[in-house]
Formats: sequence, C-alpha cells, structure tokens
Amino acid sequence: MSTAPNPYFAQPARPRMFSRPWHRYAWAPVPLLSMSLLACLPFIVAAYRGVISWWIAGAYTAGSATVLGFAIVQPKVNGWFAVAVWALMITAVVHVFLLDREGPGGKTYK
Repeated sequence: MSTAPNPYFAQPARPRMFSRPWHRYAWAPVPLLSMSLLACLPFIVAAYRGVISWWIAGAYTAGSATVLGFAIVQPKVNGWFAVAVWALMITAVVHVFLLDREGPGGKTYK
C-alpha cells in the first residue's frame, strides 16, 4: 500500500476568520468600541465565512438588539442590566479572541 497522501481522503481546509495574526487584535475591540451596537458584527462575519454556526451570530445579534432597544427606550432598570451589558461585551471580546486560536504545533482548534 502506498504511503503517499491521497487527495480523495484529505479533509478540506478549515475556514479561517483571520488571515493575518494581527487581525485578531483588530477585531477584538469592536464590541467594546461600539458598546454593543456592533457586538454582533465579528460573529456575522465569522458565520458568513463558515467559522461558527449561524445560531451563535443570531445570539449575539439578539443581545446587541436588546441592549440597543433598552438604550433607545431607557426604561427604569436596576443595576443588573449594566452587569449584563458588560458581561455581553466581555464575552464577545473573549469569543473573538478564541475564534481561530492555535494549539500546540500550530494546530487550529475547531
């Protein structure tokens, strides 16, 4: 049996979110700079590129829309709303950093 690689059994290349290492640092502050209005943008791009599922992008979009709606309507909310907004922002930034992380040997986690 031949040990040469067979292109028929090769797995397709995994889609990438970042084409350059510095792109991770350019995308990560987007949720914080926009204060949740654009928190969903990196995830919509990642879903479009096939890096994550669309339901994840939908969850961040729903969170961003909720925060934007509360900012427009400005209902009387308690202090937990501010905690929830900051939790969304920090989670979004950390999730962007983890999108294309590389493990030992340069292997990209799926």
